[in-house]
Amino acid sequence: MIGTASSGLLRLTLARACAWGLLIAGWIGIGAFALQLAPTVASGFALLALWLLALGAAAAVNTRGGMRRWTRALALCIGGVTTGIALLATGRGGGLPALLLVLFGWAALTALASGVVRSLRLVQAAAPSPPIVAASLGALCAGLVLGDPGDLPALSTRLAAFVGAAALLLAFLQSGIEDRPRSPGCRAGLFDCSLPAWPAGAWRDPVQWPVLLASLAMLPMMAALPLMAAWCRGQSVAPHATVLLHLVAMFGPALLLRQSIARWSLRTLSMVCAILLVSGAAFVAWASTPFDLLGLVIAHGAAWGLAWSGQLWAPARRGQRNASPLTAAAGYAVLTLAFGLVVEQAGARGVAAAHIVLGLAAMAALLFSAASPSSRTAAAQRQALTTPPPSHDSVGR
Repeated sequence: MIGTASSGLLRLTLARACAWGLLIAGWIGIGAFALQLAPTVASGFALLALWLLALGAAAAVNTRGGMRRWTRALALCIGGVTTGIALLATGRGGGLPALLLVLFGWAALTALASGVVRSLRLVQAAAPSPPIVAASLGALCAGLVLGDPGDLPALSTRLAAFVGAAALLLAFLQSGIEDRPRSPGCRAGLFDCSLPAWPAGAWRDPVQWPVLLASLAMLPMMAALPLMAAWCRGQSVAPHATVLLHLVAMFGPALLLRQSIARWSLRTLSMVCAILLVSGAAFVAWASTPFDLLGLVIAHGAAWGLAWSGQLWAPARRGQRNASPLTAAAGYAVLTLAFGLVVEQAGARGVAAAHIVLGLAAMAALLFSAASPSSRTAAAQRQALTTPPPSHDSVGR
């Protein structure tokens, strides 16, 4: 029995790592292709927004449960082959038509990975722990595969091999596991793990604002990372080093503090997130190149990682069960479009401005919450501290 339980937990961990690897590599990799192949910067961000929207739509379908294991295995294999061929074609002059096929194929693969994770989680005898280790492993694999996001032919080859291997591994891991048609739904599917799916009324509690703002930091960082890697290249910083530094900043602190962060109060988590957001804004505003962008990558990446990790332990800080991932995806697609317009007009200054706004907003929120604490905030803190860790039921969980 112990051996069976250990084997099931290992399969779940590997599936989580694959799902996170697909999510991270897809976000950065598709962004790299889109920003080089699209006619304008704004249209490149529009393609990335379309990928987010497709991912949310696919996740809304694939995380409902009830899919037969052989159906999902076949879909994973077809998706892996199709996406891999489209990636190779994109890197060899296929242009936007091939990239669109990559975009939709990768979205479907990531959503199918979410379904595999969900199936493996539901057969566990006890609720599994948060996916911090698995997500870190997936992010590390994605970072190594991405390498230099500016070299599209080499990038397409590496990513094609990656999606093929991930699809085959996921098909193998879910063998023998059937979905439960009427099992509980996910908390906003994919997006409760990597993008914030905030509970209703969260913005009415000033203490939560820095955590919510830190959750937002992932979007401009990931969307602009291919551009930032190119800018850092001009300052003699290797592009692959910039990508790896960003991913280490996102997951390293969360991994190292995973045992202690569950005991942090909401106020402590908010204060740490606010300090990191303000530090990143200060780096990008006053530090010399390339330390401005590198400092930003480290500080705001860590802010997102700690906010994500802290939210995993507290149901009061997360979205509602059965919320549609398509809703979260649509919101982030709109924000990506708006951010793309800013970057097209202002370039690196637009990226800096977005993060400075996050830092200033976090500082204002921290000062406001310190000056006017409410009884409702104290109640929210008590709930977060006394509620046992929940089950984890989306792609990274």
